[in-house]
Amino acid sequence: MKQKYRIWKKEEGKALLIQEYAVLTAESRKQKRPGLIDENFSLLCEQTYPADEIKQATSRGKDELIQYMRNQHFFPTGMYMDIIADAVTTMYATKGEQRKDLVLDDREILLGTPPEAGNISIPEIEEDVNGDGQAENIDGLLEDNSPITKSNASDRINPEQPDE
Repeated sequence: MKQKYRIWKKEEGKALLIQEYAVLTAESRKQKRPGLIDENFSLLCEQTYPADEIKQATSRGKDELIQYMRNQHFFPTGMYMDIIADAVTTMYATKGEQRKDLVLDDREILLGTPPEAGNISIPEIEEDVNGDGQAENIDGLLEDNSPITKSNASDRINPEQPDE
């Protein structure tokens, strides 16, 4: 799904406005990004934040800013939220009213290319499977082709007799 985030730093109302749009029609999805026009996008969400609270959150770091901006109505994916937070931080680093449109495509994420970011290496997931404090590689467990042997544990189980 193609999405657009319109970020508008308003000096007049001393607020930050973020509008989330998405392409909802099938024929618009087939077009390449440069062919998209504003009429192809439908407004999904609009959030307004007080400028002074955004400034405080940006001064405490990106994670605080993301935590402040996210709510039950506005909750973009982690990659998108990083891009939005970077744009907001850049806007509040300079003076004056500013507006920026971020057009992002979920297809890039599904194909393994992070949007507007370089290649990010994701560490292998390790999990403590045996409870012994030693992490084991999940992929190694999935590729385990050792034969399954019949255990005599099932022979020791006595089924309960129903009460009569």
